[in-house]
Amino acid sequence: MKLTQLASECDAGPCPTVWAIEGAESVLVQGFKVDDAEALTTMQLPNNETAVRIPMSLLLRVAREHLT
Repeated sequence: MKLTQLASECDAGPCPTVWAIEGAESVLVQGFKVDDAEALTTMQLPNNETAVRIPMSLLLRVAREHLT
């Protein structure tokens, strides 16, 4: 799977990032692992899914730079 970084919250090191997947109409999102039991219960995630937390500013940046 070939990835291209669309936007990141920092210049270096691991941090929330949005990645484009070559040839796919979806993205990968790198963020902070959600481990809050109440949030996970509310979300009712199936076993094959997970949740990550990313800053709203990152979503807005991706929209502004890649969806206009």
